[in-house]
Amino acid sequence: MKKFILVALFMSFAGCGSENVHAPSITAPATSGIYVDKAYFDVFEEEFQEIVACTGLDGNFWDVAIFLMPPPRFACTGDNLKGQMCYGEFAPPNKILLADVHSWKHEVIHYLLHKNTSDLDPDHTSKLFDTCLSAPNS
Repeated sequence: MKKFILVALFMSFAGCGSENVHAPSITAPATSGIYVDKAYFDVFEEEFQEIVACTGLDGNFWDVAIFLMPPPRFACTGDNLKGQMCYGEFAPPNKILLADVHSWKHEVIHYLLHKNTSDLDPDHTSKLFDTCLSAPNS
């Protein structure tokens, strides 16, 4: 009898199919929109802070608008890149467009330069691109 009660108790907690106690039902309606897992924000915020520390420039992750574009590339929007395809692009004052998340840190440097110096450095003359992108964990 004890075995039966334990099995019944386990089955009531374990659920079956998509009606699991630990996961929301995938059949439940959701508000329309586009959802990105919190892990994206966590990684982006951590890497943003790494670049802020490396550059010594002032910036707040939550002031940046991140647009995930269809991979692998998208049509560039900047005047200096018209007609080209981009993996990532910074668009002043605070937009970062990404088709490839590996471009994230590079675009953060453009953002921080623009925010702190009013020059996003489209020609990549700043040593920060070499210094902060060649560092370990970048």
